[in-house]
Amino acid sequence: MATPGTPIVTTLTRVASDGAIRAGRGLSGLMGQEITIHVPSVRLGTKADACDAVGGPETLVLGAYLSLAGDITGHVMLLFPVQRALDCVDLMCGQEKGTTTEPDELAFSAVGELGNIVGSAFVNALADETNLILHPSPPSVVSDMAIALVESVYAEVLSQGGDVVMIDTVFEDSSGRTAGLLIVAPDPSCLDRLRELAA
Repeated sequence: MATPGTPIVTTLTRVASDGAIRAGRGLSGLMGQEITIHVPSVRLGTKADACDAVGGPETLVLGAYLSLAGDITGHVMLLFPVQRALDCVDLMCGQEKGTTTEPDELAFSAVGELGNIVGSAFVNALADETNLILHPSPPSVVSDMAIALVESVYAEVLSQGGDVVMIDTVFEDSSGRTAGLLIVAPDPSCLDRLRELAA
């Protein structure tokens, strides 16, 4: 696992920061209010690391999944413990925190749109950094125990001997903040290209 400060993590942090700026602009434009996205931590991690980041393997999580196509293939997933997902729904809908109390149809729609904006912004930033053509799919809303969703992404990547990028993602507006985990799992050739660029 790469540690903070290594060239690949430094490059990924730059990509994530660029993606966060793009996603913040997209969300702010959609909502008509200023929403800022911070990425306090970017690292390469294991399945256990990803599960721990969202509260443990048996934590119920809600999020959005996008597949990658183009010059490379891969996966992007934005995950939240359910309560944090509901907090994001309130943030996106301009509602007081605590208004949304269960993952209903509105919540699924809002989380899907959030995943679409954030995931696509990161993919576009990654494409610019690597000069790769990348196309994210429309988002699918996912809800399950963390381990089930994380394993679905990790199985393919680990079988190829690749690493998975984990990006802590904090959403903030004037009323407060909430946080999730963005998991980016490109095929190994993409990270190899980033390593070359970072060297």
